[in-house]
This record gives sequence, structure tokens and C-alpha cells, in this order.
Amino acid sequence: MRTVIFAGGDYKEHDFYRSTINFFNLKIAADSGANFLKFINVVPDILIGDMDSIDEETLHFCEENGSKIIRFPSQKDEIDTELAMIEASKIGSETIFIAGAFGTRLDQTLGVFRLMERFRNSIIFNEDVCSFIIDHPLDLESIIGETWSIIPLQKDANNVSLKGFKYDLNHRKMEYLRPYGISNESSENHVSIDPGDGKLLVFRYHSRSFGWIDELSFKLK
Repeated sequence: MRTVIFAGGDYKEHDFYRSTINFFNLKIAADSGANFLKFINVVPDILIGDMDSIDEETLHFCEENGSKIIRFPSQKDEIDTELAMIEASKIGSETIFIAGAFGTRLDQTLGVFRLMERFRNSIIFNEDVCSFIIDHPLDLESIIGETWSIIPLQKDANNVSLKGFKYDLNHRKMEYLRPYGISNESSENHVSIDPGDGKLLVFRYHSRSFGWIDELSFKLK
């Protein structure tokens, strides 16, 4: 099963998100993420959180249209997006996509990146970029000229190989404190990424295509 979580961050291109809805089996709103779903007239299957930032009108919209509502107290250890990811995993989601994780709250965004390390089958995305963690070699489709950024997580990554890029690597060390993997560019329609003995955080600026949704659902689960 493929789940999308709508968090409470920024949404700019509304039609982009309308177009992504049909790619997912389950839609979860994390608290105020439901405000955006109501704006584009989409009913979440599940609404979860402490309900401290959702509009009252949106809450009624979800109640009246049959959303399953799971409430938590405001004093809790988890952020609402984390609660949504836990619920998606409990239900049996093989891949979890998170929209609205980028926004003005940099602390919330960094928190979601930490959660991606815990929930290894997760992808965050917006209108321009998708981001995910690689811990094993992957071959992925691309469009020539797309921007990719590849950053080691937690520690130096040894024996990293990148192929199909303007700047390829062949069994090189990517140092944790030297982010020279930012702003690479695909030079072919397929790229290969081998993280060696480490984990890599990957950003693909996807040119508002949608093929990466199906591909990552298959290759990251």
C-alpha cells in the first residue's frame, strides 16, 4: 500500500497536488495539513494530530465526510507528522510520501528528515523536489539536465559511485562535513547511485514529472 501524508507546510502549485492524489491508496492529514486538502476539495481518509492548528471549518468538513479522526493531547512527544507516519506504518504502508514538509518552520523540516532515517521507506516532496534516503545501490530514471544533490548521512561514506551525472564518482569517499555533492546534474536518462558503506540523502529536482512516484514506491520498499 502507498500512503501520502499532508503536513502543515507550504503548498504553492495546487494543481500539482491534485494530480498526485490518484497515485496513492491512502491519504492522511497531519493536523493542519487537512486545511490544504479542504482547499482543493479532497477528503483525507485519516485526520491525526492534536488539532491545535486545524481550522474549525476544516475539522467539520472531515467529520461530515467520513474521515477517521485520531486525536492526541497537545502535550506529547511526537510531532503530528510523526504520528501520521506511525499510523501509516501500522496500517501496512509499504511506502510513505510526505507533502507539506517544506515550509517556513525549518525545525519541523529537519525533524521530518530525521524521521526519514527511522522510516526508511519514506519520501518527502513538493512541486519541485523529492527527497529520500538510499542505503543500497539504485538505478533510477532521470531527465537530462535535472539537478540532483547527494549528501552523506551521519558519517563519511566510503566507496560511493555515481554514474549518469555531469560529475560522476567511482568508489570515492563522500565526506560528511564537505557537501560537494550538492547541485550535480544528470547527463543521461538513467542514473546509478551506490552509497558504498554509508547512507545518502538524495534530492531530485523532478521538473514536475510524476514517474518518480511509481519508481520510488517500487525501489525503496
